Amino acid sequence: MIATDAAISIVIGLIRITVFGLAGVVTAQVLAFALLIGLVAFPGAFVARAFVTRLPLRVHTVILDAVVVFGGVVMLSNALRP
Repeated sequence: MIATDAAISIVIGLIRITVFGLAGVVTAQVLAFALLIGLVAFPGAFVARAFVTRLPLRVHTVILDAVVVFGGVVMLSNALRP
């Protein structure tokens, strides 16, 4: 699952760079910032893999469900806020 998420993130990132590049909003500063974020986030995949392999499947499932529900609640609350 983590590898799939990483692959999807790469594809989405490439699509975003292409779209924003064609729109003319990608500057050298934006690219530098994106690369910096990528360099910092890259080791996180290895930490996540080590973390997930030590978690029982049930705990991992509960954590994922909680994150999805929390994200949904935050999006709904932002949408309903005047």
